[in-house]
Amino acid sequence: MGTVFTFIKNGGVMMYPLIICSIVLISVGLERFISLRKASRDGDELLDLIKGSYKPGTSDTADKAIAECGKFGGPVGRMFARGLKNVSRSADAIEMAMEHEASNELPALEAYLPMIKTIVNIAPLLGLLGTIAGMITSFRAASQTGLSNPTQVLGGISEALISTATGISLAVLGFIFYNFFANQSKKITEDMEYYGAELVNYLTGRID
Repeated sequence: MGTVFTFIKNGGVMMYPLIICSIVLISVGLERFISLRKASRDGDELLDLIKGSYKPGTSDTADKAIAECGKFGGPVGRMFARGLKNVSRSADAIEMAMEHEASNELPALEAYLPMIKTIVNIAPLLGLLGTIAGMITSFRAASQTGLSNPTQVLGGISEALISTATGISLAVLGFIFYNFFANQSKKITEDMEYYGAELVNYLTGRID
């Protein structure tokens, strides 16, 4: 632990906003990982459950199918429930209801992605600012003592390198997080479109 504090101290004052950014990034990353993992459930399983509990044209079994959707949960489950609640209406009305529900789910799937992107953008800049501050310290020490005291000069350069390395490392980690969560969100959205179409086909009798 002492080594970590020494590292932060040697990195200069810009290490503190970088530490804050790293805490936010890790916290958001954990939240997104858990949330998207819960959301990315297999739609085939729910579709089979609905086919087993609801037969097209029998409105008395729709409540049972809606209950199955509630137990399943996730964006697909809520979208399916919305479609089943409108099962007595036309195919276009069912599709519109499910599309509306899917659009309500999108903000939750893409939550915090702008925050991660912001950290990716500002972390290298904070590191660069730390670099500039460290170099200023080095040049000031060199101007006052000359090269007779290289310790102060090298200390400023070390401060500059630590903050730069931290900022770049944080940006790389944030870039990985952003791409991973954006791809997961896109996959869930595509699954919702696919399974939504499959459910409408089943409810309207287009397929068995």
